[in-house]
Amino acid sequence: MKILGLDIGSSSIGWFIREFDQIVKYGVIVFQSGMKKGTNGYSSPTKDRREDRLPRNLKRARKYRKWKLLELLISCGMVPLTVLELDRWRKYVKGQKSIFPNSENFKSWLACDFSYQNGIKFKNPYEIRVNGLDEKLSPHEFGRALYHLVQRRGYKDIGEKDKETKKQIERRDQTGFEVSLTNYRTVGEALLKDYIGEDKRARNEYPYRHEYLSELEKLCAKQGYDVKKEDNKYINPFVKKLHKSIIWQRPLKSQKGNIGYCTFEEKSRRCPISHPLFEIFRALSFINTIRTVENNEKIALSESTREQLFLFFLTKHKNFKFEDVRVRLDKITKKKNKYNYPINKK
Repeated sequence: MKILGLDIGSSSIGWFIREFDQIVKYGVIVFQSGMKKGTNGYSSPTKDRREDRLPRNLKRARKYRKWKLLELLISCGMVPLTVLELDRWRKYVKGQKSIFPNSENFKSWLACDFSYQNGIKFKNPYEIRVNGLDEKLSPHEFGRALYHLVQRRGYKDIGEKDKETKKQIERRDQTGFEVSLTNYRTVGEALLKDYIGEDKRARNEYPYRHEYLSELEKLCAKQGYDVKKEDNKYINPFVKKLHKSIIWQRPLKSQKGNIGYCTFEEKSRRCPISHPLFEIFRALSFINTIRTVENNEKIALSESTREQLFLFFLTKHKNFKFEDVRVRLDKITKKKNKYNYPINKK
C-alpha cells in the first residue's frame, strides 16, 4: 500500500511516496508565491486594489447623495437647475460624456451669489447657514445651505475606533473645536466664527453626524418646516426626504449568509465568532487543554479549578499571555506549578 504525503507551503509543495516503512520517492515543487513582497514584508496582491476601491466607493456615495438632494431641490424650486441638466450629469449614456451643469445661474448659485434674483452675495455657504438660524432665507439660499450640508455631513460613530479615528477625536480637544461647539448653536456657526473668521482652515476639524443633524433640524425649524417626529420618523414629508438625502446611511450588509453549516446538525448554521457563546466555548476549550506537569506526567485540572479559571477568563477584555493564567492558577491551587504552555503564549 502506497501513501502520498504533502507539505504545502506558500511557494512550494514538498511530497513523498511511502510504501509501508520505506520512502519510495520524494521531491519539492517550487512555484511563484501568491504574496507580494513590499517594504513591510509580504502582503496580498489584491491589497492595493482593495485600498484604491474604498475611496472610489466613498466618492460615488457622495455623488449619489448630491444627485438625490438636487432632485429634491429642483422639485421644490430651491435651485436654478432643470431635471434635464441634472440627468446629463448623473445618467450614463453610451458614447457620451457626463456634463456638469454649466448654466450661469447655477454657477452663481454655487458661488453663493444670488444677484440673479436681486439677492445678496455671501462670501461662503457658512454665512448662509448662520443667517438661516436667525432669519428667513429665500428658497435658493436655503437650497444652497442644504447643498453645503450634503457635501460634508460629519463622522458617524459606530463604536469602532481605529488609530486614525482616535487621533481625529483627540484633535477636537487640541484645536479647541470641542469648546467652540459649546459656545455656539451649530457646527456651521462655530466654524464660521472661530475658524473662518480667524483665517483658520474650517475643514481640519472632526464634526460628528449628529451635530450636523442638529443643525439641519434648527435650519428647517427656522424656515417654517415641522421637525417633530412620530415613531422616530419625521412627520413633514420634505424634512423626511431631506434627512434621507443628507443624514441617512444605509446599514451594513448582514454577513449571516457567510456562516457555514454545522458538522453535526447539517440544517443549522454554526455559532458566529461574534456571538458570546463562541467566546465561552473558546475559553472552555483552552482551559480544558491546560495541564500541570509533575514528574514528567501531565495532570488535568480539577473541576472546581476549571470553574474558577473560567470566571477569570470572562473578566478579560483583550488578548493576554499565559503568564496571567499561571499566576491565577497558582493562587487557586496555593502552590507553584509547571504547566504545558509557555508563559509568553497568548
